[in-house]
Amino acid sequence: MARKLNWENALQDANKSLDIRTSMAGYIAKGIALCGKQLVEDARTAFDLAFTFTHGNMDATVFLYLIKAIALFNATRHKEALLRVEQLSVYPSADPLACGVVMASLRLQLGIIAFNGARHSEAIEHFTAAVKASTFLAKSAAPAACEAFTVLFGWNIGALWKTSNKKLILALLAAGRLGEAFESYRFAMDASNEATKTSLHSWVLTLSL
Repeated sequence: MARKLNWENALQDANKSLDIRTSMAGYIAKGIALCGKQLVEDARTAFDLAFTFTHGNMDATVFLYLIKAIALFNATRHKEALLRVEQLSVYPSADPLACGVVMASLRLQLGIIAFNGARHSEAIEHFTAAVKASTFLAKSAAPAACEAFTVLFGWNIGALWKTSNKKLILALLAAGRLGEAFESYRFAMDASNEATKTSLHSWVLTLSL
């Protein structure tokens, strides 16, 4: 329900679930919906209650921490969300690949916002960070646990690496930095698997330079 951005209905569904039985999933759904409604402090309380169900399981704690960061990002707490993921990524018990997926996805979204506002230098910075964070996806799949981000937030993680590179190239072209755009394209081609190479090559041929 939350993926459809109908936050009021999503909140009602979460509350009905919690009335039947309290659970981590119920509090996660409530926290996401509350962030969608910009009720951030109430959302923090919901996520705090969700954490009580992790029972010290580090994988569950890291997973929930990332979901909370994404929800805060969706509530326009962009800097706080990025800082949370950056801090978590250096924690020894954190999954670096899951952190990379989240960081790349958030940076990609910020880059799109900046690009749509014709802030090309800012967009380039975000897209470059997204490419860097998602480089491990160039020739491998995301961890299975990251499927939860697709379910909860509608992310297309399978296309994250390719999309980040495309957006970076477009931003560089828009900024008149043709040489850097070519270098970015060459880097993406060198790093990608054969299917992505073919897709990128076909896409580049459609660009009007």
